[in-house]
Amino acid sequence: MRPLLLCLLPLLLVPRSAAADDRVLDAMKDELGRTMSRLSMPGMKGPYFVSYLVSDSTDYSAAASFGELLESRTSVSRNAAVELRIGERSFDSSGYAGSDFRSFRPVTGGAVIEDDYDAVRTALWSLSDSAYKSALEKYAQKKAYSEKKGIKELYGDLSEEKKVSLLEKVHPAPEFPRETWESRVRELSSVFRGYPGVQSSEVRLECTRRVNRFVNSEGSRYRVNADKAHFYVYAEAQTPEGLKVSDRKELHWPSCSDIPSQAELLAEAGGFARLMDGLSRSPAGEVYLGPVLFEGDASAEFMGQLLVRGISFPRRAWAENDDYLKYYIDKGGLVERAGMRVLPGFISVHDDPGETAAAGVPLAGHYRVDSEGVVPSRLELVRNGRLLNVYMSRGPVKEFRSSNGHARSAIVEFPSGRPGNVFVSSRKTAPAAELRKRLLELAAEQELDYAVIVRKLFPEGVLDLETLLAPPVFAWKVYRDGREELMSGVEFTGVTYRALRDIVLTSDEPYVYNYYQLGPYAMSRGMVAASIITPSAVLVQEMELKRTDRKPDRAPYLKHPYFEK
Repeated sequence: MRPLLLCLLPLLLVPRSAAADDRVLDAMKDELGRTMSRLSMPGMKGPYFVSYLVSDSTDYSAAASFGELLESRTSVSRNAAVELRIGERSFDSSGYAGSDFRSFRPVTGGAVIEDDYDAVRTALWSLSDSAYKSALEKYAQKKAYSEKKGIKELYGDLSEEKKVSLLEKVHPAPEFPRETWESRVRELSSVFRGYPGVQSSEVRLECTRRVNRFVNSEGSRYRVNADKAHFYVYAEAQTPEGLKVSDRKELHWPSCSDIPSQAELLAEAGGFARLMDGLSRSPAGEVYLGPVLFEGDASAEFMGQLLVRGISFPRRAWAENDDYLKYYIDKGGLVERAGMRVLPGFISVHDDPGETAAAGVPLAGHYRVDSEGVVPSRLELVRNGRLLNVYMSRGPVKEFRSSNGHARSAIVEFPSGRPGNVFVSSRKTAPAAELRKRLLELAAEQELDYAVIVRKLFPEGVLDLETLLAPPVFAWKVYRDGREELMSGVEFTGVTYRALRDIVLTSDEPYVYNYYQLGPYAMSRGMVAASIITPSAVLVQEMELKRTDRKPDRAPYLKHPYFEK
């Protein structure tokens, strides 16, 4: 017996693999195997493809308003999503919304937060059963719809991709020094005590430690850390004409350790408060047709809403009634322009999720594997103004038939082609002073009294099927003598993708913009982290502004109580 123990001892001392210690991953793999081999109703097809996603989150947030704490909370959760397909790669149950867009989403649910093998399997078993019944129904409906409509152009529903195994070591949750964070948000929110034009405000800090686990029936698996941190400053003001304007400054980082110093956040909060206070005294804008200079956030938002969104979401779901498509924001409007010029010849664009920082700023859009288990690489999107590629998931379209590792989603939505780290490069650049000079020269050529600078747009959540570019939050008239005048209540009109080709000059400094891109479906809209690295200013030759159609509200009868003291 002793010799046998001596022979086994080296084996017992060998460290177990990362996967061998992961009871959650074991449960996912084993229940997926049972689902694939045994889940079928009599006389019905079984699944040909299944994937499981389990996401663990530890969240901490603290919020304050006007120097006083609103909330301080910590939560721990585990959620699971099951995608199950009936049929075959060429035609399956996916991508059919039918008459109910509310149900067009993976089957999701909560799971126990402890790493109990049997409990995790039980949660996945229940979700798989629901997903199977739904997929059978969707497959029959989709097949009938295809035959009724006589659809001939079918490009397949699931591309073949390489099997992937990526298992990162799970790092411990960061410490949340509650008292320190509470003190910070109190101080940050008290900034608004100096700005009587702001009617309401809130400051929030959030930190999330997240681990995503994924397995599919093709043998791919991953376990990745997906931490994130956020800083939000919200405010509402009312213009002299009575128009209410609410907006928030957002800063995002890939981890809690990337949150900058209190001094930097105070500067951000103070700058935003000052601008929102300025809107309370700013005159209404007017009809304008002329050059527009997009600076800072607006430069990235201009590129994000027109270009990046235009090459995202290349595949549209089928709906029983076209009216239901109002719940769909849009498929990428530039997707069918592959091979055509979409930007000036001096601009090129690529996406590289592997980059972790740019210009010294951590990139929120970094990831090592996409939501479908495909590893991304550097993707050339636009070369010398010509569109070469769009963001692809495993759902083929006419122009592109395979994934490029950009299937991304929140747990509440199906993966679709979306950005990671977008790098916009220009060969026609100038310093900021020269760019501003050129702006005024273009205005003079058109015999205009002033030009327009936009430094922030409303978020893309305000966009609909007819609107490609959100209205400005902060826009200035710039007169020939250099004087600037903040204006309010204007929005773009007649914007098409032509605006991208009308860029005439860019700055020579990069600007890093971390944000969260909204998904395509209004009823199950998630968000994914992305980054845009673009010239800090973009000059467009001609755009049109008009006064907003929104109706004004009456001003409060009493003053803000703090400022009436």
